[in-house]
Amino acid sequence: MKKVDHILITGAAGFLGSTIVAQAVESGLSVAATDRVVKAKVPGVPFISADILDYNSLSKIFYGIDCVCHVAGLAHIFSKSEELIAPFNAVNVTGTYNVTLAAVRAGVRHFILISSVSVYGPYSIGLFNENSPCHPIGPYAVSKYNSELRAMEIARKSGMALTILRLATLYGEGDPGNVGHLMQALDRGHFLWIGDGSNRKSLLYKGDAARACLAVAERPASGINVYNVSAPPCTMREIVDGIADALGKHPFPVRVPASLGLFLSRHLSRIPNRHMAGFHPTVKKWLAENVYDTHRFEEDYGFQIETRLKDGLTREVDWSRQKNSHFDR
Repeated sequence: MKKVDHILITGAAGFLGSTIVAQAVESGLSVAATDRVVKAKVPGVPFISADILDYNSLSKIFYGIDCVCHVAGLAHIFSKSEELIAPFNAVNVTGTYNVTLAAVRAGVRHFILISSVSVYGPYSIGLFNENSPCHPIGPYAVSKYNSELRAMEIARKSGMALTILRLATLYGEGDPGNVGHLMQALDRGHFLWIGDGSNRKSLLYKGDAARACLAVAERPASGINVYNVSAPPCTMREIVDGIADALGKHPFPVRVPASLGLFLSRHLSRIPNRHMAGFHPTVKKWLAENVYDTHRFEEDYGFQIETRLKDGLTREVDWSRQKNSHFDR
């Protein structure tokens, strides 16, 4: 397929979207940006305000665009009660449908959909590759999987090339997600060790995630392709120690055994209290292994992770200390 000339990034004001825009500009790509909010404006980058839930606002922004990188979506809701009523389906499924359809009608040649390894399920065992069955659990994961199916359906009917990137848990400066949440808990002394920390997790620094997106944009393939993208797995202990070292604060060394933690959380979740309702799934997820096979992407694009875990975590902590006065120095 012909090399991309003009790329449009949705969700350009967001955690990942803004990083992709910055890297695209630095790489000399012809880039345009769209988001609901005007703070996505970057000097020298054409910006159009649009809402992915309003198809009419999308209908004209894709003309002249070769490649769309669809990053816009809803995530990072930690309250279980709020998660149940959050519009994940509307934003992630209907929004993706609207953007994909508008792109096809505008003649876009290549569509990159940012998805998540959460589609495999939260308690995965073993090494998951792109052919592993998906068993998403929870409104967010289900919506990401259904957004993939919607995009695939349109791509098959239209012939537009589609690349789906299933990203591991993102972290980095300005992180609104799980690692940022853990950092705040450690900083405030609200952290309790459950398990021995030997279980492995897959993380991805936001700068490496943006590099992966642009690698695909600059070397578009034909047909429909799905890739896992992640840094090499690390242990939960390495993640906690990396954040604690950067903060200069270490959690109390006593650990609750995994079996006891699961037993207590199971019974506490049965208490008719909304704050306890999601405690057991949270403990299960904390103790789970999340490891994904990334060889396909690395071989097809010659891609290698550039940011070490310790360096990425230090950057996240330093950024948070600069932006938030509640972080101790």
